This record gives sequence, C-alpha cells and structure tokens, in this order.
Amino acid sequence: MELRNIKHFVTLAEFQHFNRAAKKLNITQPSLSRSIQKLESIVGGKLFDRDSKNMAITPLGMMTLKHCQAILNEHDKLLQQLACFHGDNELEIKIGASPIPSNSLVGPVLGEYIRAKPNMTLDLKVAGWQSLSEQLLEGELDVFVAESRLTDLDSNLNFNIIELPPFPVIFCCRPDHPLTKLPRLYLTTFRDYPLAIPRHLPINIANQFDDLFELHREDFAGLVRFEQFHAIKDSICNSELVALTPEIAVRDELNAGTLVQLSPQLMPKLNARFSIVSLADKAQSQSLQTFISFLMQRAQSVNELTPANMQIA
Repeated sequence: MELRNIKHFVTLAEFQHFNRAAKKLNITQPSLSRSIQKLESIVGGKLFDRDSKNMAITPLGMMTLKHCQAILNEHDKLLQQLACFHGDNELEIKIGASPIPSNSLVGPVLGEYIRAKPNMTLDLKVAGWQSLSEQLLEGELDVFVAESRLTDLDSNLNFNIIELPPFPVIFCCRPDHPLTKLPRLYLTTFRDYPLAIPRHLPINIANQFDDLFELHREDFAGLVRFEQFHAIKDSICNSELVALTPEIAVRDELNAGTLVQLSPQLMPKLNARFSIVSLADKAQSQSLQTFISFLMQRAQSVNELTPANMQIA
C-alpha cells in the first residue's frame, strides 16, 4: 500500500467525483481510477459504489477511510517534527485564545512578534477552551491560551501546560452606581442588582458565592452570561449591572475611571490562571518557541502592573 494511493483515495472520498478529485490531485482521471483499483485489490473489495451519475462510499470504504486519514495525519506530523528537528522554522503559526486573554495577553503580542519576524503569518482564533482544545488535538492550532486550572486542561495528558502568572478576579461597576455610595459592602447587597458573569463560570467557583448567581432565588434581579467581556462594557457603564471578571479585562477602564472595583466584605479570593497549551507529543519549531517566549514576557509584565491592593499573595 503506497502513500500516494492512500492520498488519492482520501481525496476522492472527499469530492465523491473522479474529475474534480483528479483536478485537485493534479493527475489524470484514468490515473486516479487505476490508483483506486490498486487500493481495492489490496483491501479486498470495492471502496465505492458508482454508476454513470452517482458514487457513494461502501462500508468497506468507510472503514478504510478512517485508517487512511489517520495514516496521512501521522505522515504530516512526522514531516513537521522532522522539520523542527533539522531546524526548519514554520512560516505560519496558528494561535488560539479564549476571549479575555485574546484581548489582554495574546492580541498585544502579535504586533511585537511581527515586528521581530516580518516573514511570519499569524492566524488567531478566539473561542472557548473546549473548542480550542478540540482544534489543537485536530491539528488546527499550534498553541492556545485559556484558563487551565478551572477546566480539565491541566489534567489532560495530551497537553503540555505552561502556567502564566495569576490575575485577580474582581467585581466592577460604573462609578456612580448605588453600591459605590455605601460605606461598607457585603455580597448580600449585590442581590438587589443585575449581575454579569462569564458563561462558563465553573460550579465550584459559583458555589463560593452561595446562591448569588442562582436564577430561582426569590430576590433575583437579572443575570447576564457573557462570552466576551468587551461586548457588555457599554452596558455596565450605562446601567446597574455588576460584573465579575478578571481584573486584566477591565484594567484600562479602571485606570480611566469609567469603571470602578467593588470590594465586598468576605469576598472569595479568586484568581484567573491562564496557561499556554500545546500538544505534549509535538515538537515545537523555533518560530513557535519564540512566540511563546513573547507571550510569557507579556503576561509577566501585565502581572507586575497589577495594583498593589490586588496583588496575589
């Protein structure tokens, strides 16, 4: 069984059309037909049912396709690792990030990195950690940044984790919010106002606030679940919303005075723990290693600028 026959079969299975598949492979249609016939003789049966108008993959074809796709994936991994081993750098890096680190950590690094390596192409995808981990496993990403301690990322043996410095999680609101007028704040006081929390706030974190984020409490005043914090910033500035978020997501607004931090008594000490996640069994090119170095430096510098009253012990 030759690699080219496998590639021809996988491509034909994708297009389900001999002429289009042959054009994609840059070979003639008769050559493609002979290649498929050779593979059928090896696996011992028809891979496709076809007539003059239609073609469909057979059950044997489906089984064979699964293994052929795996063979091609492993072949691609081998080529990538050989290139890394011999010092050949990739010219494109596929980066993922969950919403908050995409704005606060990853985004600012892109310009610095391109200035240092103008021949590179950077492809940034923003999504939740579940989607990012799936894309990493499928080879659609080289690396991503997301919360790892409150997810199952740091326990997944497929992943290599580089923890970044911790960032405090705070409540914030507009400067003239009624809560800012109170001499002393308690979490129970927050029950009278609508709240905004991350959509994927882990249960163990939510439980630290008793039933504050429960939808069915008698004094429920409204709840907004958000994927990307910047989408609700205007609402916080122009309503009575109180938001729970990592401080780095609102640092510019806190410094500008358009938002203020709320510090209730007995506030649970929460930290956002973002990590750089890559595949454990995949060698990293020098280009990717350099990007990770830029990212770690950015996280450290942002952490050092955390206000003294929020510093992590």
